[in-house]
Amino acid sequence: MRSPFDDPVLYDWEYRRRRDDVRFYRTLADERGGPILDLGCGTGRLLVPLVRDGHRVAGLDLSGAMLARANTRLGRLPPAARGRALLVRGDLRALPFARRFAFAVAAFHTVQHCETDEDLLRFFRGVRAALLPGGWLAFDAFAPTGRFLERRTPSGTTRFRDPRTGRVTTYSETHVLDGRVLAMTFRYQPVGRGRDGRRLRPRLVSLRHRLLQPSEIEALLRRSGLDLIASWGGFDGRPLDLRDEGGEQHVYLARKKHRETRSRTTRRVA
Repeated sequence: MRSPFDDPVLYDWEYRRRRDDVRFYRTLADERGGPILDLGCGTGRLLVPLVRDGHRVAGLDLSGAMLARANTRLGRLPPAARGRALLVRGDLRALPFARRFAFAVAAFHTVQHCETDEDLLRFFRGVRAALLPGGWLAFDAFAPTGRFLERRTPSGTTRFRDPRTGRVTTYSETHVLDGRVLAMTFRYQPVGRGRDGRRLRPRLVSLRHRLLQPSEIEALLRRSGLDLIASWGGFDGRPLDLRDEGGEQHVYLARKKHRETRSRTTRRVA
């Protein structure tokens, strides 16, 4: 089954109006400063605006197709701006950076691609190693409502024109819980029939997200040597309230501790 990250053109089209998180992370980046590490940078949805803002940004992603799309978008920038960007193909669980960053960001549920506690610890510890003392890590997690999780039937059908093929297509989503992982299947059904008169085959896309409670995240951060310093119930800055059934975006800000120094004391021996 295919991944959403196999088709970067459709990905960019589907999420073209998702801008609240980009604005939010740009504000944090301006406050903390760079250099910046964009984890799960994808097609450059956040990376390109950060570069335009004047930051030096390294972007990491596992998908070659997504990175190629990001590289194309960077190619449209002036040479000076392009020189502030670096794209790296790599795994979230084994960050390949020797340099250190003042700010790391994992936008759009990136951390939830790590399905086990072991993978999450490897990710957070890798980020800690990549941060300067006092550096920040900002990230968000999808926190589906109980009503969403209890749904057993496909979502309502959405009709659109596929930006890559130009064909009218319908879209629907189903999901199941696989332990602590939300396994989602997206169905793209082209409308009409092929030259042979047969109905066109649907394209099925799979996406898996590890579900995380705020208490789990705080514990994982603590075990990784990161302090949780703020959390929000959305990109509008409202406080994180677990009673808010409409708040499906949980946003977190953690910090790497400054190196602890021991005070010098003089002991007198009687």
